[in-house]
Amino acid sequence: MRLLLVSPDLRLMGGVAETVKTLLGQLEGRVDVTQVMFGARVGQTSLIMRVCRTILDLFYFARMLVSGRFDIVHLNPSLVFVSVLKETVLFILCWLLGYSGRTFIFIHGWDQDFFKRIASGWISAKVMRAVLNRAGLVLVLAEEFRDELIRLGVDESKVEVVSTMVDMDSVPFSSGCARGEKSMLFISRMIVGKGVYEIIDAFSLLSKRYAGLKLVMAGDGPERGRLMELAASRDLRNISFPGHIQGQDKYRALEESCIFLLPTYSEGRPVSLLEAMASGLVPLVTDVGGIKDVTEPDETAVLLPEASAEAIVDGVSRVLDDSALRIRVAGNAQKYARANFCSRQVAERIIGLYSRIIRES
Repeated sequence: MRLLLVSPDLRLMGGVAETVKTLLGQLEGRVDVTQVMFGARVGQTSLIMRVCRTILDLFYFARMLVSGRFDIVHLNPSLVFVSVLKETVLFILCWLLGYSGRTFIFIHGWDQDFFKRIASGWISAKVMRAVLNRAGLVLVLAEEFRDELIRLGVDESKVEVVSTMVDMDSVPFSSGCARGEKSMLFISRMIVGKGVYEIIDAFSLLSKRYAGLKLVMAGDGPERGRLMELAASRDLRNISFPGHIQGQDKYRALEESCIFLLPTYSEGRPVSLLEAMASGLVPLVTDVGGIKDVTEPDETAVLLPEASAEAIVDGVSRVLDDSALRIRVAGNAQKYARANFCSRQVAERIIGLYSRIIRES
């Protein structure tokens, strides 16, 4: 099986790059993979450089399609405007060069407001339907997203739900909950939609109630500087902002924490959540998108009714005050994640879907 896999620069932070890196590790020696990068590279901040890089990538991609004779072309878009625009151009090239039925579209991030705008527009909905119905298969990270695409008019036989994946060797067995550690961890991009300001507001209240409570806000993004200023203005000394963490830094952060916070407004199936579950942290998360497919209230996660400071305060208080709840959820989450999101298992499913496209094309 010859596979052409299109990805962002794998040095970039984010769930797409992490998922692709883990998948590539599992495909090695089993699938003949040619990986091509598409889009901005690390260190490219100039708009002109980014546009030129994208144009060059398009020419290189077209040349690979013409010369490569691939069985499958695997695209990795996110459902946000820039990604959809760029990846639609890639699909058009696949279609023009006879690869459309062998195209494997794995949709990662999902912006629900953007999808609603697409679905409500006559032209945009028609274009999206046409593209996805001509693909070999379309993968999404939540049953909710599958239902949305089917309502849009995408053939239900073409839409499959899969999970992101975790390299279990890269995550620890944390004992933070068993030790009663008052430590919380956020790992994600620092944007408003991740509930980052609600976390700071909640910590302002919680730190007065629980002496020694600590919060690690890991990740980069446009709000990081403002969040650091806000924490300093409130004299919140037990918050750290280490930036994007990976490798041993992420391992230690997971190992030393008890509660994983992600009060996001919308979400796919974040790798950081699965890593936290596999490590034995208590997930304190909103019940949105793909999160609802991998969590059970008070069994594998403590679910927030909304992304608000008040809901976070109530949720954290429940976890810290109820040791039985804390230990049960941490243990169940760890068992569930390690049984269902191991990279080998998820990769096996994806390879099976590659084979299905080849049989049906």
